[in-house]
Amino acid sequence: MKSCFKVFRHRRRNVILLLVVVAAICLIFLAFNDNLSTKSSAKAVQRRSSHVVELPRTTAIAYSHTKEIDTRIHKVSKKWTLNGSSAHLSSVRLNKQKLNRLSFVRRGSSSKQPNWNPGLYYNASSTPEVFLQWRREREVMCDGRMVGYDHEFVEARDLTVDRKFCTCALQGGELIQDVINQEELAEYYTFDVGCFQIGCAKRPSYFFNGENHLTKWMYSIAVHEVSDKVDRVIDDFTIAVTRYEYANLFHTMTDWYNAFVVMQFFNRSSFDTNILIVDAHPYGALDSAWTQLFNSTVRLAGIPTRTRFRNLVWGIMGYNSLMKIFVSPTPPLIEDFRSFFLSAYNIDSRRQIDCAKLSILFIWRHNYLAHPRNPSGFVSRKIHNEEQLIQYVKRKNSNSVVTGIQIDSYGMRQQLQLVANADILVGMHGAGLTHAMFLPKRSALIELVPNYWSPMAEHFKAICVWRGLVYKQWFNNDPRNEFSDQSTNIAPQIMNTLIKNTVRELCGN
Repeated sequence: MKSCFKVFRHRRRNVILLLVVVAAICLIFLAFNDNLSTKSSAKAVQRRSSHVVELPRTTAIAYSHTKEIDTRIHKVSKKWTLNGSSAHLSSVRLNKQKLNRLSFVRRGSSSKQPNWNPGLYYNASSTPEVFLQWRREREVMCDGRMVGYDHEFVEARDLTVDRKFCTCALQGGELIQDVINQEELAEYYTFDVGCFQIGCAKRPSYFFNGENHLTKWMYSIAVHEVSDKVDRVIDDFTIAVTRYEYANLFHTMTDWYNAFVVMQFFNRSSFDTNILIVDAHPYGALDSAWTQLFNSTVRLAGIPTRTRFRNLVWGIMGYNSLMKIFVSPTPPLIEDFRSFFLSAYNIDSRRQIDCAKLSILFIWRHNYLAHPRNPSGFVSRKIHNEEQLIQYVKRKNSNSVVTGIQIDSYGMRQQLQLVANADILVGMHGAGLTHAMFLPKRSALIELVPNYWSPMAEHFKAICVWRGLVYKQWFNNDPRNEFSDQSTNIAPQIMNTLIKNTVRELCGN
């Protein structure tokens, strides 16, 4: 019996020693792990302190020039000639000693300043009718912190954006060759409740016209105390924009126009209007215009995780633009928008026609890489006999200056300069004809349409009607003039007759 008791006591002692050893190992492991976490947190805090806002190189669209981006873009498509007037991607850093405020980056004194108008483009005594309608149809929510205007856009005060609840696998601004065949859906954010937060007694309820991403934004609002901590507070007037068909000049023009109209509605100028891009599209040839037209532009991925905007407007969706085709009366401030755009590039918009020496500008459509879903850069609606056409027109119009260019191979400033100096713009149906917006007031557009395309697409006719320009359309009725590369042969005699008729209407001879 004593022997059994000794064995039991010995085994119990061994078990206790084993448990003590296991407990000691666990304590050592937990202490080591805690030490690692502390060091990691300290390093993270140090990083946040030394670079309060460090935007990835591909998230912010800034005015500063980055030659490396230009070089790489030229390697992707030699058709692009951005000419240094383009704005490129850069990082923004704030010093840790600065206050907990973030103002948008403004142009340095060394940069060429746009000729912005510091005031309104319209006479306050003749406010556009649509502005009056928006004011009549305003709906106040959240004790005045949020106001909806005719279910098209919203102004919010002290609205917090929490990027933990606005998710996207991409940051945006990537070079096209790095994201070839990328799904378009991957370039848009998912908005969970809490993406937008505002101090309200209850969640606001408001809908927007059409199938509208702003409705998703509204569903993602969470209410919170205004005193809730944020990483940054942005005082500047800001317009939030989600872009669709960002590489298409016509659709991007509707976005620019919408932002301009909203800016004017709130009595703001380019000097104090900033753009928040709420999408993750790769860098495109049209991106540079945003920072030329407005004070500054930043992508959603480029702001701190929790950012409070003192004055944020959810901008009008591009597809709801007052520049809608077919049904639109003349959109408000359309000539003012033209002046606003040209002046931003320091281009004189007052050119007068000289019928003794007309300027005829042909726009050619060539293959070029514009977005990831078209890796070959293939473009339809080309002219098959460009050289024959332009040489014939030159011979028959010896007193005129006749030029043919692929306009998207130039930077925006040069594109605008060429169009603003043209009297007659000629081209196949395509987004490039949106440049009719910048033709002189007494000028003309000749639109050419292939047999396989609908002649009823009135995008560019509408622009001419709004602006009082001469508009001519030619439709190819003979399928034999169409080629497998989707180019169209146009008889030189037909082209010259179109030009003669246009000149007669412009100049009366």
